[in-house]
Amino acid sequence: MWAFFFALFSWPYVALLLGALAMYWAISALRAKPRAQDPDAPAPEQKGRPQTTAAVSGLVTASLALALVAASFAAQLVYSDYYTCTSDALTQEARQGCEDLLPEQLRGLLGEE
Repeated sequence: MWAFFFALFSWPYVALLLGALAMYWAISALRAKPRAQDPDAPAPEQKGRPQTTAAVSGLVTASLALALVAASFAAQLVYSDYYTCTSDALTQEARQGCEDLLPEQLRGLLGEE
């Protein structure tokens, strides 16, 4: 879950690390064999695989976090001209002129109006 929050709040490297770890742990938990049941244990404690629900929800959340990080990296790669232009702009007018490098649909989302 922390990987998802770090991905939302623009800490992509931490989100990438936590998302990869969560994905590894979730897959490992899903692949684990059920423990052999102890004949001396009471009946309510003899469960097959109680971590399945937590592993699946962790897998879904980690996948979402990794997808957000991948989308962020892809956007920076595809629109690198726009990001370079805005970081090199010395005035506000020059920064607003960089919006010509974005498609019409993304000017409201990424632009600085």
